[in-house]
Amino acid sequence: MKHPSIRRPFLAVPLLALPLLAGCAPGEQPATPAGAVGPGPMTAVERGLAVAERGCALCHQVLPDRPPAQEAAAPSFMEIANLPGRNRGYLRGFATRRHVIETLGEPRPVMPTFFLSPEEREDVIAFILSYQRPDAPSDAAPEPVEPFE
Repeated sequence: MKHPSIRRPFLAVPLLALPLLAGCAPGEQPATPAGAVGPGPMTAVERGLAVAERGCALCHQVLPDRPPAQEAAAPSFMEIANLPGRNRGYLRGFATRRHVIETLGEPRPVMPTFFLSPEEREDVIAFILSYQRPDAPSDAAPEPVEPFE
């Protein structure tokens, strides 16, 4: 027969952890005190920045004030956004095709957009397009950017 005083602490540990685990649920915002204004849901651009920092910043400069983690021949997001023909449709098509990175030696890795969910791709596209200047030739014929196209 087990001693009841030994079992009780072990039962209490999972119960104490429940409030902590509840706050870690994916996609949920922490509770905000009544009357206070919370951070609100993230925008597509904010989500795109988070994905880009995680999956693109190794090779691309995703923020104007932060270089890529390694030297690569990848264009910056600011450049991509303002090249001729770079609009949502073009970027969506580009991001859904498999692109082998030819400049990083062997084995040649695949550009991570291939591994993103459709929602993550759309968020990264929104983030890239947030850099597009009003005078950018987004309706022009796309110019290839070597070595990716």
